[in-house]
Amino acid sequence: MWNIIIGIGMIIGGATGKLVLIGTDSSAALVVLGVVLLGWGIFQKVRNEE
Repeated sequence: MWNIIIGIGMIIGGATGKLVLIGTDSSAALVVLGVVLLGWGIFQKVRNEE
């Protein structure tokens, strides 16, 4: 559950341009990482419900 919340926060922060990925200064990279984290969280949630 924590990775879904953090993933959403990363997507919002990167999309608004207020946050960037450390070491890259890229907000787009932060959005991509947020999407990956969100997808992983959803995958874990669906897998655990079965």
